[in-house]
Amino acid sequence: MLNRIKNLLPLLLMFLCTGIYAQQAKVWTLQECIEQAFSKNISIQQQQIQSLSAKADFFQSKMALLPNLNSNVTNNWQTGFAINPATNLAQKGVSFRTNSFGLSSSVPLFNGFQNVNNVKLNLANAKASDLDLQQIKNNIALNVSAAYLRVLQNIELVNSANSRIEATRSQVDRQKKMFELGSSNKSRYLQLKAQLAGEELALINAENTLMQAYLDLWLLIEIKPEENQSIAKISTEALKVEDEPKSIDLIFSEFVEASPDVKAAAQRFKASEIQHSIAKGGRSPRLTLNASANSFFTTQSTTGFGDTTLRLIPSGFADNGGVFIPVYTPFSSFKEFKTTPFNDQFDRNLGTNIGLNLSIPIFNGWSVNTNIEKAKLNAQNAKLQDKQIRNNLYRSIAQSYVDFKSAFKRYQSNQENLAANKESFDVADKQFELGAMNLADYLNTKNSYIRAEADFTQAKYELIFRRKTLDFYLGKPLF
Repeated sequence: MLNRIKNLLPLLLMFLCTGIYAQQAKVWTLQECIEQAFSKNISIQQQQIQSLSAKADFFQSKMALLPNLNSNVTNNWQTGFAINPATNLAQKGVSFRTNSFGLSSSVPLFNGFQNVNNVKLNLANAKASDLDLQQIKNNIALNVSAAYLRVLQNIELVNSANSRIEATRSQVDRQKKMFELGSSNKSRYLQLKAQLAGEELALINAENTLMQAYLDLWLLIEIKPEENQSIAKISTEALKVEDEPKSIDLIFSEFVEASPDVKAAAQRFKASEIQHSIAKGGRSPRLTLNASANSFFTTQSTTGFGDTTLRLIPSGFADNGGVFIPVYTPFSSFKEFKTTPFNDQFDRNLGTNIGLNLSIPIFNGWSVNTNIEKAKLNAQNAKLQDKQIRNNLYRSIAQSYVDFKSAFKRYQSNQENLAANKESFDVADKQFELGAMNLADYLNTKNSYIRAEADFTQAKYELIFRRKTLDFYLGKPLF
């Protein structure tokens, strides 16, 4: 049994190592890169917070339409000279405690529709904030797509450089053997060796450029650069990019209604108009309904208990034949007193109030007129901003359209140039092997083919990116 376990141990370790490697290695697709950028980008996170704040303002403005309700409780100790809350008489040398309780509510019945307009204002701001978030995501998606394609472009350039080095190395080895056998001179061998060194240097430069392109992409999507990270390759062997039949004006007219940036500007212009209405509402009278209920308890309020006594209290004088004699009124009182219970006092002292308050603004330091004028100017500025955003969008679409057309023509030209140079190089390669072409002409032909291949690769990925950018304005997905 132990031997079987020992035999299985290497196999288990192999599977374990394979599993660990599979967990660490990651091949990123374009969609995953964009989603990663969305989840980690700080600008997006900040805008999400701004959107939540705008939604909180909108909710608060709706709650402001409801009546407010507040309560108050006080506990006071008074000594010396004070007003007796039970009799409302001034007394000296007293010491007592008083508790008061109150409940109040008010609701604006009319204030120039300012509260209602404030709800509309905050709704427009919340919508604009959400649209700003969408616009940021669109910009980031385009930037990630561009970085992703730059990596693919440099991967292809590195692969091409490796292929050229392998071919040149074979020729160097062949010339070396021919030189050693005496069928070729040393100059041909050294010139090919120098060509190989130049191509190896070009490979190093291409690899450095690829590393930088990878670094730019990883930093853009907020992940730690690691060697085992890579991106999924997109096949471009059967690349077929069609020309764009739509005009700039048609693309703009279709996209402008869906553009988050334009929609956000429209919402802000709407908000500025509502703000103007709120400012004008400052001239309106304000009618408010108020209601309250209050009660109190005090230790000065007493209630007699036990036995009573009869006392005579002077109540005035009576005329008795010209002689005024005092008149006494019998008064029955308790011998002992105690503080009136809380419940009895609360019920007895409970009072309610309801009323309407009308406030008419007449003059307040010209602040209302100033607010109206500023709101009007803000509305004019918001209208100009809306126009500016539309103009910028039109310029962006026009530039993307021209860039695509140029890239399309450049791709076709480089495709024809590559095909011609490849055919020329294939012929030169065979002639050189047969000794029918000198080395200088052969190297010139090869270097022309190398340049044509690099130019074609760059033109190809530029065309892909320009097509994707234009597709974005046509409402097509990036992945």
